[in-house]
Amino acid sequence: MNAVATVNVDYTPDGETLRAFLLSDAFARVLTGPFGSGKTVASIIEIFRRACAQAPSPDKVRRSKWMAVRSTYPQLERTTIASWRQWFDDRFGRFSWGPPPTHEIVMPLSDGTILNLEVQFVALDGLSAEADLRGFEGTGIWLNELREIPKTVVDFALGRVGRFPAKKDGGPSWYGIIADTNAPDSDHWLYKLAEEHKPEGWEFFKQPGGVLKIDGVWRPNPEAENQANLPPNYYLRQLAGQTEDWIKVYLANEYGYAIDGKVVYPEWRDTTHVAPAILEPIKGLPLYIGLDFGLTPAAILGQRTARGQWRIIDELVTEDMGVVRFAELLNARLADRYADIEQVEAWGDPAGNARSSTDERTCLQIIKQHAKIDARAAPTNDLTGRREAVASVLNRMIDGEPGLLLSPQCTMLRKGFAGGYHFRRVKVSGDERYHDAPDKNAYSHPHDAMQYMLSGAGEARNVIRPRTTSNVPRPTRANGSYSPLARRGIYR
Repeated sequence: MNAVATVNVDYTPDGETLRAFLLSDAFARVLTGPFGSGKTVASIIEIFRRACAQAPSPDKVRRSKWMAVRSTYPQLERTTIASWRQWFDDRFGRFSWGPPPTHEIVMPLSDGTILNLEVQFVALDGLSAEADLRGFEGTGIWLNELREIPKTVVDFALGRVGRFPAKKDGGPSWYGIIADTNAPDSDHWLYKLAEEHKPEGWEFFKQPGGVLKIDGVWRPNPEAENQANLPPNYYLRQLAGQTEDWIKVYLANEYGYAIDGKVVYPEWRDTTHVAPAILEPIKGLPLYIGLDFGLTPAAILGQRTARGQWRIIDELVTEDMGVVRFAELLNARLADRYADIEQVEAWGDPAGNARSSTDERTCLQIIKQHAKIDARAAPTNDLTGRREAVASVLNRMIDGEPGLLLSPQCTMLRKGFAGGYHFRRVKVSGDERYHDAPDKNAYSHPHDAMQYMLSGAGEARNVIRPRTTSNVPRPTRANGSYSPLARRGIYR
């Protein structure tokens, strides 16, 4: 083992998210950020930092073994290895192109110990990739651009770390998985892991976007990280000619959605409109409910604060279900989570006033009978009015907070906002054209329900012709109230 002279590594994280990522001791850490945010360099430095912090063995050698994984060999060579070599060149030790490409760093540290760090670089499209992964017994694995790596590889990698150094040499002081990536699609396995499952031992770090939308225009974000290491106007110059979806994912660090169409709500900002924790109902405030019927009925539950902020706190989304069974589920949900709410105001699809051909009851009447709430038809079924009722709230800021705050447990609404709820592209040559109505899919039903709720609660007044006194007026309070007494069979 021939040690080279000590070489200093000068690195300071430019951003609180980068700093938090480096200070975390979690078994698995994922850093999501836009182009130029310094996430790859932070991962590189973390490997070296952990190696230097490894407890020395009895012979005063700090031993670590890592693997860096990328989806293809061209990407591995042009980006992963190139970035690594910018920080750790031949002064740090011998680099071999393998296979697999390997860098062995052997150098003395200032405390008299010796650093012995081996980093193997593996591409998943290589002929020996599976054998390299299966035979690896190391300290840690770095997954570069995680969203391009299959979940099965990640699952396999979890069992290949913590095996070096051997117990006779003291064992690893820390071991685990680190990863960096651009934002994935909202139907990606990584999205589900970070936003829905949140497994124990994992931490997810999301950097501020390089750009943000102000008054409908993308502008550089003053809170973006790693700006000290970027050229002037780095993000501003990348905006030209790019699509809205591309900007959201690669520059704004927003979740995307793999669609062939156009999102219904370009006003949506995941980092702005999603609450950091699950929203609980506020006692003393009315509970608003939006209802959509058909064979995929959905209910959205929310509250409006005294300042005018909408808090969307819950969703009930079903599939292939009749209205009676849906109403029973809604009744159970209200009794379980909202028994302390004294006033309920419910608005449903105006088509829910149509009588069934079998028993002549309307959907709204069925809701009243089985869910114990007096739901009314929303004031409009016009798409423009319904969409604008939501869009106007999304564009609103109240004392520095968004006009609409979505609980992270509302996963279907969130994915719909990200693009699942969209206008499908018309397949014609020439200019891009889209259907006039959103695509009917799993995300459209909860979004229709939310539109009915907000428009019924008055948010569509600016885009709907004022109703005359001959029409049914909107009362100052709900026609019917929700009471725990109703749960005992006392209905009023």
